Amino acid sequence: MNKKVLLLCKDNSALSIMAEAVLNKYLKEVDASSAAVKKIKAINPAVQTALIKDTSWSDTYMSKAVLGLLEEEFDLVIALDSLSSKAMPEFSDNTIVIEIEYEHPNYENSTQMERFIKTLKMELIPITRDILEL
Repeated sequence: MNKKVLLLCKDNSALSIMAEAVLNKYLKEVDASSAAVKKIKAINPAVQTALIKDTSWSDTYMSKAVLGLLEEEFDLVIALDSLSSKAMPEFSDNTIVIEIEYEHPNYENSTQMERFIKTLKMELIPITRDILEL
């Protein structure tokens, strides 16, 4: 059975969507989801374009609020910015909760977007694999 990972950011329009897509594509032992801790916004079109180029986009990705996911059990919750770390709700005692703070790239610069996706691959995948002992 795959491990369940939840990625949180402020509005679930870019950062956590990219992290969700990267984990789902490149870490097959994981079922990743993402959510907003504050107000949900539409997914940034530049994020979708970058993920399509990386072949990690799925039409199932959508912005959602963390409050709608509180009934689910997660093995790992990752806050991707300090705001989400401070505003996240409580999770099960069995859930590992960490913060990995990323600076938002310039979403309108395709080169920066490609570099950021590469950074997620190089950092987020090994950290997730290590914590979940995959």
